Parts: sequence; structure tokens; C-alpha cells
Amino acid sequence: MKTISKMFAYPIIVFGCLLMVTSSCKKDEPEEPAAISDYNFYMMVGVSMINCYTDIYNQNLAGVATGSHNITTDGPMGGTVLITGTTTYDNTHGITTTDLVFSMNAVKYTYSYTDGSNKTWTTHLTLTGFTTYTGSFSNSYTSVNHQSDNLQVEGTVTYDGTTRSINSMGQVSINRSSTVAVNIFGHTVSW
Repeated sequence: MKTISKMFAYPIIVFGCLLMVTSSCKKDEPEEPAAISDYNFYMMVGVSMINCYTDIYNQNLAGVATGSHNITTDGPMGGTVLITGTTTYDNTHGITTTDLVFSMNAVKYTYSYTDGSNKTWTTHLTLTGFTTYTGSFSNSYTSVNHQSDNLQVEGTVTYDGTTRSINSMGQVSINRSSTVAVNIFGHTVSW
């Protein structure tokens, strides 16, 4: 009789242990937000820089007579910019050509974008240094380049509760046409 009761006791003990393991108190930890990939980070920094440069151009040179320019002005969201160089306009083809240098001192810029999953990317940048704004564009065509040998880029990119920072100085190259290629301090992305 002792053997039979041991046979029944063993499965009951094992079953009890399994219940304890599977129903033990466990605190649900919140999921860590996903890290921002290098590609998305440098793409957002590049997109923000392009929008900043475009705003500087549009706020100061769009609709202004072409020719030589030497303009000191405020950045779109703070800081100062010295714009030097020339612009031309081809009336026959509606093409603007630029050969400009932006000398930026603590130019601030914020850019936000809501993606397909209805989450917002927000970039805050401060730019100091020189960049070119050379090339040509029209309503249907763009071929513009921005080259910097020693640009200071400081700021953050935030997405879905995660923030990634940048605070470096060096070479930055942005080439815009039907596609965009960005190289920021040796990190290259294109879209």
C-alpha cells in the first residue's frame, strides 16, 4: 500500500511544482523602446538639414532679384546666417541656379515628421559653420548640393520614446536630385 501512495504522491508533487513555476509572481516590465537605427538617425538629421537650408533660401532669396548677394540674417528658428554668392534665373526654362555659401552661427532648426504608423519623428539641430548651396532647381527639377568641410552639428532625434544625440564636427555632404545622398561625418544614407 505504501508503494501505491508513493506513486500517487510523485505526480501530485510534480504537478504542484509546475503550478508554482508557471504561476509565480512576476512583475510585468514595460518594453524598452526600440533603438533608433543609424540609417533612420542620419536620414532624419539629413532631412532636417535640407529643410533648414531650404528655409534659409526661401526666407531670404525667393522672389529677390538675382545677382550677387551679401545678406546677414536670422536663422529660421534662431542663430544668424551670412549668405554670400550669386543666383541666376533662366526665364525660358524657369530654372534657378545658385552658387551660395551659408555661414551659420548657432542656427537652430526643428523638424517633425509623422510616419505611416502614426508615430512622430522630431529632430532638433543647431548648426555652426559653412555650407554651400550650389546647383539648380525648378518646379519639376532639383540638382542641389550642400558641402561642408567642418560643420558643427549638435542636436537630437526622438522617435517613439527614444532619443539619440549628435554633437560632432566634420565633413557633411548632401546631394539632392531625384534621389538624396547624405554623408554626415562618414555615415552615408540615401533615399
